[in-house]
Amino acid sequence: MDKRVEKDQAELGTASPAPVPAARAIALLKALTPARLPIFGCAGFVAFLFLANLWNFAVERDWPKLRLRSAWPLYGVAKPKPAPWTLDAFLSGETQKAVSANLGRMSPVFPISVRAKNQFVYSLFGGSAAPGVAIGRNGQLYEQFYIDEYCARDGAFDPSRLNAWSATLRAIQEMAQARGKSFVYLISPSKAARYPEDLPRSAPCAARAAPEKLTPYRSALERAGVRYVDGPALIAAEKPKREIPLFPRGGTHWNSVGGALAMRDATRALPASPVGVLEFTSAPAPEALGTDRDLLDLLNLLWPDAHYPTAAIGRAGEKGDCARAPRLLALGGSFLHEVLAAATLAPCPPQIDYWFYMRTEDNNIELGHYRRAPGDASNGERLPATREELDENLAGADVILLEENESSIATTKQVGHLVEALRRLP
Repeated sequence: MDKRVEKDQAELGTASPAPVPAARAIALLKALTPARLPIFGCAGFVAFLFLANLWNFAVERDWPKLRLRSAWPLYGVAKPKPAPWTLDAFLSGETQKAVSANLGRMSPVFPISVRAKNQFVYSLFGGSAAPGVAIGRNGQLYEQFYIDEYCARDGAFDPSRLNAWSATLRAIQEMAQARGKSFVYLISPSKAARYPEDLPRSAPCAARAAPEKLTPYRSALERAGVRYVDGPALIAAEKPKREIPLFPRGGTHWNSVGGALAMRDATRALPASPVGVLEFTSAPAPEALGTDRDLLDLLNLLWPDAHYPTAAIGRAGEKGDCARAPRLLALGGSFLHEVLAAATLAPCPPQIDYWFYMRTEDNNIELGHYRRAPGDASNGERLPATREELDENLAGADVILLEENESSIATTKQVGHLVEALRRLP
C-alpha cells in the first residue's frame, strides 16, 4: 500500500526526496545570513580597527610613513608623546594612560569621530569644542587668548620697562644702520581689539570698550626715534573704507589686504628700500584659504563653511630692474605670514628668512626658521633654527623686519634675540 502511494506521488511529480545533510546546511546558512549580516559587519569592523591600531602602534616610532591615516586629518592636534616605559610610570598608571591615549589617536576613525562630535556641539548648541577657540556674534571666531588679553586691559603700564624696551629697539636700529642694513619695526593688530563689536556675549568686556593700550608705546617709540609701522592704527583707518573685513570671519590673523597694507607702509618707511615700494591690487576671493580660515580649521567640523568674505591680492605694475634679489630677515609671530606673502609682490621680491616665534601648548616659545625664494608666497623651506643660522642670515640681510603683536608688545623674545645677534656681528 505504501509503495503504491509513493509510486502514485512520483507519477504526479509531488514526491520530495529525503534532504541530505549538505543541502540542509546550505538551506540553514541561507536562512541565517541576512539576519546576521549586521553582526558580521560589526565584528569585521572591530577586527579591522584592532589590527589597524596594532599596525600603527608597531610602525609609529621607526616607520611613521607606513601608518594608516585618515584622509582628512585633524588640525591643531598635538602629536602624542611617547609612553614612558619605567617602573614608576607603570605603577602610577602613567604608562597605561599614555598607551591608551596613543592607541586612540592612532585609530583611522579617530578624526571623523572628533569631527562628528564637534559638528554636533556647533550645530545644536552654537558652541566650540575646540580648546582656545571662541564663537562670537555673527559667526566670528576668536582665539580666546586675544579676548582675555583685550578684556584685561586697564591702561596701566610700567614706565621703566617701556623705556628699556624702546631703548633696545633704538639700539637695534642704530646697529643695523651702522652695518648698512635697513630696519623697520612692526606692531601687528589683535582681532579682539580691532573688531570688538563681535566678541562673544560671554566675554567680560563684550558690553564695553577696553582702554586704548598702545598710546604710551607709540609715544615711547617716537621719543626714541624708532622707525615703525603701526598695524592697529592702520586697521582702524582702513576698516571703514573696506567692504571686506580686514580680519576674516574664520581667522585669527589679518587677511592678505591687511598684511599688504602693512608691507606697503614698511617699504615706504625704509630709506632707499632695496625691495622697492610695494603697490598692490585686491579682489574678493571665492573661498577662504590658508590663514583666512585657521580658526575654522581648528574647529574640526564635518561641514565647515568657508564661503565668507575675504580677499586676494595681486601685483600692481611691473617688476623692477633688480641687479640681485635683496635679502629680508623677518623675526616675529604668525602675523608676519601675510606680510611676507605681500613682499613677494614688491618690485624687487626678496629672499626671505622668516624666524617664527610661536606659543606651544605648555605656554613656551617654539622657534622655527623658514626660507622663501624670491617670489615664493608659500611657507617655503624649513631650515635649522640655530644661533649660527640666525647670525648667518643677519650678516647677509639687506632689510630687517621685527614684529610684535599688540597683545604681547614689549614682552616677546624676538627683541632680545635680535639685539644679541647684532652684537655678535663683527
